[in-house]
Amino acid sequence: MTTHPLEGVAASRPRVRRSPIARRRELMAWCFLLPAIALLAVFTLVPFVQAIVLSFQQWDGVSTSTPFVGLSNYRFVLHDTVFWSSLRNVLIFGVVGFVLGNAISLGMAVAVNRVRRGKAFFRTAFYLPGVFSVVVIGMMFSWLLAPNAGILNRLLGAVGASGLQHNWLEDPGTALPTVAAVFLWYHWGFGFILYLAGLQDVPVELYEAASLDGARGWAKFRYVTWPELLPVTAIVSLLTLLGALQVFGTVQVLTNGGPGNHTMVPTLRIYQEAFTNQRFGSAAAMSVIFGGALVLLAMLQLWLSRRRK
Repeated sequence: MTTHPLEGVAASRPRVRRSPIARRRELMAWCFLLPAIALLAVFTLVPFVQAIVLSFQQWDGVSTSTPFVGLSNYRFVLHDTVFWSSLRNVLIFGVVGFVLGNAISLGMAVAVNRVRRGKAFFRTAFYLPGVFSVVVIGMMFSWLLAPNAGILNRLLGAVGASGLQHNWLEDPGTALPTVAAVFLWYHWGFGFILYLAGLQDVPVELYEAASLDGARGWAKFRYVTWPELLPVTAIVSLLTLLGALQVFGTVQVLTNGGPGNHTMVPTLRIYQEAFTNQRFGSAAAMSVIFGGALVLLAMLQLWLSRRRK
């Protein structure tokens, strides 16, 4: 019997013995990590596994009997047109958040970074929408967009644009864009703060060198600012996209998925299937499909970000 060459090398390699201090430090590090690992297991991993198991069972949320039904819940989801239309709607939220959200946040951060006076005011004003709760935002815009007494329609009437007055949240043609605009306004402060912090970390020497080379406004942004902001852009894009795809509160408060499911999103559909229709098994199947899609999308986004680097 012959010995593999690598086995000989591994056998001849001297074993590095860690010192007692190194072992003690490693043990101490695990002691600090254990509470976080335990919380992650209890509140994330265990519910995740339970959701997968429940997706193969039938349960109304009350009875103690949870019979296995195989793939019946997944077959039900495949034929649920409301769920698949909600995926289409949430993709619109994702595109709006990813493209417009990033563009607006970056534009505001660049503008605020250049002003010399009132920077604290603009920083507070642009971040302020993200401070309010979703319920407050929903009630505020429900009032602003009310068809008869809403401020927006009254302003349009006051400036002679009565033809533009509209029932923004009840018309199937305008409900989804209106909710997406509210979502965009509510979330752009987060990306704005991260972009502003990234801009303040760009070395001034790079701009000075670019100026010596004859670069001006757009050229400086393209060859200095944008490359330096790529790591921030990757983080903001991923978090904004995932936040847009998991939108729930804004839609529930403003339209509750209406009119006629035109603003339905997967998270709201899963909630209604479980707590309104009392079909927790099919709701779990929806959550497994939607959660898997989010994981794949996050992995794709991270892979693309690493390739750009």
